[in-house]
Amino acid sequence: MNIKKFFQNKAYIKNFILVVIVPIFLNLFIEILNRASILGGVKYMFTSPIRFLASTMIIVAACSVCLIFRRRVFVVSIISAVFLLGGVTNAILQSVRVSPFNVSDIAVLDSAVDLFDKYLDAKMVTYVSLGFIVVFAIILLLFFKGPRVDYKFNHWKNLSLSLITIVFTIVMFHILINFGVFSTTFNNLTNAYRDYGFVYSFGIGIIDKGVKKPEDYSKDKIESIVNKNDTAYSDIVLSKETNKPNIIFLQLESFFDIKSVKDIEFNENPIPYFNELQEKYSTGYLNVFNAGYGTCNTEFEIMTGMNLDDFGPGEIPFKSVLTSTTCESIAFNLKEYGYSTHAIHDNDATFYHRSTVFPNIGYDTFTSIEYMNIDEFTPTGWAKDKCLTSEIVDTLKSTEGKDYIYTISVQGHGNYPTTEVLSDDEKKIEIVSGVDDEGRKNAIEYYANEIHEMDDFIRDLTKALEDFSEDTILVMYGDHLPGLGFSENDLSNKSLYQTEYIIWNNFDMPKVDKDLETYQLAATVLKSLNMNSGVINRYHQSYLDDTDEDSKEYLSGLQNLEYDILYGDKIVYDGINPYTKTKIQMGIKDISIKSLNVKTKDDDTYVTVEGKNFNQHSKVYVNGKLQETEYIDENNLSIKYEPQVLDSFVVSQCDADSGFVISSTKECLYYGMDSETEESTEDKTKKETEKKTESSSEKTTE
Repeated sequence: MNIKKFFQNKAYIKNFILVVIVPIFLNLFIEILNRASILGGVKYMFTSPIRFLASTMIIVAACSVCLIFRRRVFVVSIISAVFLLGGVTNAILQSVRVSPFNVSDIAVLDSAVDLFDKYLDAKMVTYVSLGFIVVFAIILLLFFKGPRVDYKFNHWKNLSLSLITIVFTIVMFHILINFGVFSTTFNNLTNAYRDYGFVYSFGIGIIDKGVKKPEDYSKDKIESIVNKNDTAYSDIVLSKETNKPNIIFLQLESFFDIKSVKDIEFNENPIPYFNELQEKYSTGYLNVFNAGYGTCNTEFEIMTGMNLDDFGPGEIPFKSVLTSTTCESIAFNLKEYGYSTHAIHDNDATFYHRSTVFPNIGYDTFTSIEYMNIDEFTPTGWAKDKCLTSEIVDTLKSTEGKDYIYTISVQGHGNYPTTEVLSDDEKKIEIVSGVDDEGRKNAIEYYANEIHEMDDFIRDLTKALEDFSEDTILVMYGDHLPGLGFSENDLSNKSLYQTEYIIWNNFDMPKVDKDLETYQLAATVLKSLNMNSGVINRYHQSYLDDTDEDSKEYLSGLQNLEYDILYGDKIVYDGINPYTKTKIQMGIKDISIKSLNVKTKDDDTYVTVEGKNFNQHSKVYVNGKLQETEYIDENNLSIKYEPQVLDSFVVSQCDADSGFVISSTKECLYYGMDSETEESTEDKTKKETEKKTESSSEKTTE
């Protein structure tokens, strides 16, 4: 068919509009949102035409599916709505946390829903909700009233055309990637979204997962890396020193020196103590993976020593490979030296699947907010980090030997209110000059006051550790910069991906200042203590003294080891993964039921569950059903319930948002009161427990 006949055929023109014109304008609109600028979106279309049109082809390929249906406008509207939803979500996330929307955000959607009220204000929620309603209404209208194709057409021909379009798009991207027009490796996610556009950048994250198999991966290659760098698993050399220090990592949420923002002046230094420690102890910049979000990615790199650049774009290993695979980590490495391993976090245990992942990377205990008594929260609902001092000290005291503790703070978490939420007593840090917009000023001042309190917490913690009788190292650092809309030009160090670390200690370690990659931090600490267990750990240690730590050889070898350990043949372990999932204990304190006491008041029956170590997250279940629970104190919970003989009582620690049960006490049966012996439920429970124990012992003996 020639061009003249094509434009004379209204059916072809309509199909052309649906499959080609709509995707072009849709992609342009998405890029305008991606850049938060109409001019920026149009400029991208004309300055990077190949990338723009190639990304548009992804939408074209998706919309071409409409050709096999009669309700083509309806089908295209659904497909367009999906792309538009991604574009709008990306714009919102970039506005509140700097980093773009990627596939990993869908992976943590269950946890992210609980954060909507913390990140989005009422006005934003209203606009987003109205947008959803309007789009849904339009799609619904098109389904019932939209145009239909009323002429006969060859379904197989149109299906073939759609498949050809999809195959062409796939082949085209393979060619463009080979010629370097696009990349499958993103060293900086935000910049990648700017360079390649939202559609491609998000899409590659869907299909590109895990560590790619290196082209030179082989048994000989792995053995050469192992032999050259003395990283053979069989060559672990355990230090004979008996006086090993406790090792504490303190990951400070969104913590950085805000004085590094140019042109903003405060009435006083928000973090004076942190700056004071930098003068006395080893310090430097820490190159982190994310800006504005991505706490667990910082955790991953520090805990495992692996480089996230080698994983899929935006991938969160805590939500992918580590949910089902054990992996070498600093926790497993320190177990070689007899350490007990602990994690502490003053937020939900299930967020980022930590309660699932931590047993796979060697932790013995995990104390999350569900196992803490916290009575102070920020105006936006996050726990104040001062609670962590007692949790850390109690954890150190909970064992007789040496401890490794990875602590994750939360106080500095966004979103940062643009309205005034701090009282005069709470507001100690104020902006003197440099910010004219009132909303932005409120957000920055709020953040500055939160990190000021975190600075006080660091002071209290180091004081407590100074007084502690055991040698202790405290490694503290920010996990990423806050989502306050800063650009690289706003910062004195010109980087959105650098925080600072300090290696504090109470036994006079030498001060050595050095900038590090996140995945090198743990190896640096362990090398200073002559601890070399772990393949990845020893590999890093063999390169730490080199002047060029970004050498291709170093990074290539690291990628080979990562692939071999997680996805390959485990050649470094002689083919067998040596790490076994730990039987993790939630919290360091035993939560248990001691007795059940029944009382009647105003014709209502109440049961007081007496026990120990209860808190606001403790909920009573009777016969498997959740009861409305009143927290009285750490030893008593109360429910309105009329118990029956042999009712089963259990106290569970539950997620405050979802109600998910993290752990539960042993079952306690209600026996009522025996009028003859006046034997209480407590006594009968003890006897029943003894009987069960004896029965269990007999079965074990048999």
